[in-house]
Amino acid sequence: MSIILATSLVVGIGTLSRSAQQADVDRLKRELGTDHVYFKNIKKNQLKSIKSSKDIKNLGITSYYTSTDVNEKLPINILYANKNYLTSHSKLIKGRFPKASNEVVVEKWILNSMGLKPEINQNLTFKLYQKENPETFKVVGILEDRFIEKQKGQCEIFSNLNESKLNDFTTYIEFNEGSDINTNIDNIIKNAMLDEKSIGRNSMLIESTMKNGTLDNASKYVAIAMSLFAGIVIYSIYVISIYQRVQEYGVLRAIGSTNFRIFKLMLYELFILALIAMPIGICIGMGGAQIFNRSVGNIQFEGNINVTPFVIPDKIILLSIACTILIILIISFFTYLKIRRISPIDAIRKTFGADKNVTTVNYLISKLTLNMSVTKSISAKNIFRNKKGFIIIVLSMSIGGIIVIKDNYKYSFLDVQNKSTQEQTYMNADFILSNVYLNEIGSNTSFKDIKGFSDSQIDKIKNIDGIDKVKTASILNTRIEVNKINRLDYYEAINSNPYYKLNPLFIKNKTTGKYTLKQKLKGYNDEMIKSLEKYLVSGNINLKEMKKENLAIVYVPEISKTQKYTKTFTPGEGTPAIDIKVGDTIKVKYPKGGMDTGLYESLKDNYEYLEYEFRVGAIISYTFADNGMYSGDDGVDVITSSEYLKKLTGVDKYNLVYADLNENANKKKINNLLGKIGSEVSGTTTVDMMVEKENSDKMTSRTMIYSYGIVAIMFIISVLNIINNISYNLTSRTSEFGMLRAIGISERGFKNMILYEGILYGVLSSIITIVSGLIIQFKMYYTQGFVSYGLGFSIDYKIYILVVVANIIVGILATYIPSRKINKISIVEAINITE
Repeated sequence: MSIILATSLVVGIGTLSRSAQQADVDRLKRELGTDHVYFKNIKKNQLKSIKSSKDIKNLGITSYYTSTDVNEKLPINILYANKNYLTSHSKLIKGRFPKASNEVVVEKWILNSMGLKPEINQNLTFKLYQKENPETFKVVGILEDRFIEKQKGQCEIFSNLNESKLNDFTTYIEFNEGSDINTNIDNIIKNAMLDEKSIGRNSMLIESTMKNGTLDNASKYVAIAMSLFAGIVIYSIYVISIYQRVQEYGVLRAIGSTNFRIFKLMLYELFILALIAMPIGICIGMGGAQIFNRSVGNIQFEGNINVTPFVIPDKIILLSIACTILIILIISFFTYLKIRRISPIDAIRKTFGADKNVTTVNYLISKLTLNMSVTKSISAKNIFRNKKGFIIIVLSMSIGGIIVIKDNYKYSFLDVQNKSTQEQTYMNADFILSNVYLNEIGSNTSFKDIKGFSDSQIDKIKNIDGIDKVKTASILNTRIEVNKINRLDYYEAINSNPYYKLNPLFIKNKTTGKYTLKQKLKGYNDEMIKSLEKYLVSGNINLKEMKKENLAIVYVPEISKTQKYTKTFTPGEGTPAIDIKVGDTIKVKYPKGGMDTGLYESLKDNYEYLEYEFRVGAIISYTFADNGMYSGDDGVDVITSSEYLKKLTGVDKYNLVYADLNENANKKKINNLLGKIGSEVSGTTTVDMMVEKENSDKMTSRTMIYSYGIVAIMFIISVLNIINNISYNLTSRTSEFGMLRAIGISERGFKNMILYEGILYGVLSSIITIVSGLIIQFKMYYTQGFVSYGLGFSIDYKIYILVVVANIIVGILATYIPSRKINKISIVEAINITE
């Protein structure tokens, strides 16, 4: 039974771990893309070389055609793409793939942003960048929304790729699982003679894919640890079994059997048991994992997301077999050593086992149990008289609870990480309407000519049935001069990025020693400003004063104290990147007249600037609303009220709008209405974030379900092993219990004695579990990033109470079941039982 449970434990956990590995790969493919690497600026001869490379599962190819003019409704890139690219990055949900040069496929959200329905056979006419005549494209297919591009508001439509007519490609490669992906990439670079600058590796996906299906260290350690744990239990039970049959071994040795022959006899016995038990354990482990996978693992998602397949962990099965065989060898050897110490005469007479330790323990227990009833005193002595057995049982019961507490604390962190990821990507509304006005490079446009929604259009959004809150922001790309940067290393690391080498985030004035830093001046409406309260680091948010004077909220990036070059949005948990405090006076500036966007963003201009002064009323650690452009969220953003910004600069448009819905709102209808309103302002993307947030939450839930499933299997099978061990221990003392009944112990007294023994096991193991759990949890708090997320040290009392109750119930069950069996045996028969 113990071998069956041990094998099913290792195989069940291995199966779920393997499925969890696959779930992690699926999650990363959704969040980072399905490709392991892309190569851009590829010529025909290089493309031919790439195609001949080995281990390629999918090769997607695109080629840039053109973009829409800046005055068009949306900034859209028009690309040529092959079928492999489209099917690996999305899914065709209506129509067909393009064939003719003027045919295109489009994602649903892009059509919605244009105020159009997701229907085929409609024409799209665009004025194209630096082209005189507009062009018309026929929509022949509708694609499922791509998560990454939709989240970024990156609009692309696709036409048919004709390789023979093109000579500049971008390739996207997904390699076969099980292949050496990094080596394959290096070989392609070498054979196709590619420039390192044209390569983009999806490092996290590569690492996860290469681990997928492999026997990683975590799986090895779990399998080995569980095998050792099971081995201890098997050993304790087997030793009891051997002692019960020690007379037989004494007779064998008395008639001439050698010690080695006795060892082989035990080894054969365990091997036969293992040959019967292991296939049963493997089937139970895989079957249980499959039932779990089917019932709770396959959460349904919207969009192009796969459910987690059931995966057979062949390497884990082989490892469990190897571990079981090794454990059998070890158990046979140590049991043989025990038997060898007993002389044949002592074995035949059963006159072994009395030692001073037992006498000493009984003396101590007698002192501790002076005020207990006789039956309780006997229970305590029975527990402690076999120290090794007692330690094994209590540790077995404790380990299960410790694992539950540890993993519960660990997995409670997943939800926090998911919410943090949503914060980092500014998924802070049900719908986001964003307008990033891209000035044509070299054009002489006014800084304040931002495109966005008027007050009347915002009112239209507010009046849509089902809309709960509308939050607006006007975002201007400005600059600030600061005397000191606290984390200069952080900003230098950003400036070393290839993009920022051309468009630096900051520069140092060699004459004054001051730093010029890109940042944003933002005007928020009341609802948006109220959302900043939870991110307040210092000062106060005075909305009334902000509308009348130059009182501002300033976002100062905080850099994590535990993770290098990583921002934290939790107030006060990081080091302020810039030396700005409440009460300081700061100035932001922007060009007085027209400007060249290219010069301005590269900090190479020499314009005359207008400066606006603000008094810092509050410092925050997160801006809540951002378009991800210009300085991203690495600048020192200055936030004022929309009313004051309008009075100060004349800007009366809102280029970022957050809309939240009521609980029972018609999401589809609202999506269409928002798309139509968004299409009134050229350059606006309308993104439904509800689906993305829901899918993100479900991905986290799926990971947690698998993780908790692993814990549950470990706990349940550990409990069965404990019950098996305690039951065997009690059954082996049937003769002793028969004697107690013979001298007058009542049936009720006998049951109470046995139950008290079970309760003692539960209480003692619970004490060890609680102390160990607190120590482990405290260590995890400081070593696994809880501090960097601003989480205080907390104790989930419910899980501790649950573990204590479970331990006591397990102890009671483990003693109650054999007590009923023993009680049914007659007193004379019980006394005469020797096996």
